Amino acid sequence: MHGVGRGIAAGMLLALSACAGMPGGMEPLSVTLADVRPSQMGLLEQEYMMKLRVQNPNGIDVPLQGVAFSVELNGKTFAKGVSRQNEVVPAFGDVLLEVKAISSLGDVLNQVSGLRAGAPERITYRVQGKLARTHGTSVPFDSTGNVDLSALAGEAPR
Repeated sequence: MHGVGRGIAAGMLLALSACAGMPGGMEPLSVTLADVRPSQMGLLEQEYMMKLRVQNPNGIDVPLQGVAFSVELNGKTFAKGVSRQNEVVPAFGDVLLEVKAISSLGDVLNQVSGLRAGAPERITYRVQGKLARTHGTSVPFDSTGNVDLSALAGEAPR
């Protein structure tokens, strides 16, 4: 019976130590795509410079050491990236992370095949991944948005 009791106690300690990385009651950080610019274009790979806005709705600073992410456009993979980021997201503040993302020829061809029916009025995007905190834990994120292309062309929204 002592072996079972020790196993339960060890399991409880492991669960408590896993929770220790996240302060109790901490709200999730918000990560959104703020900008995308082509950087280097090659036949097999394309490089984009992106800006991710990280907002902190909490009353404590959140130090970061890196980010890993992927971006989808219209439900299809567009690009992926990783970046070492030594930033502190201030309490009730935000930071812009400048990151590099890479797409492949296959990813671009998938995007182009979606345009066969004509130019879309709206592009939807999804950015998901994780923010690595300086003390070893990571914070997942997943956000979506859209861009109304008719507004860019000067047309009135329907």
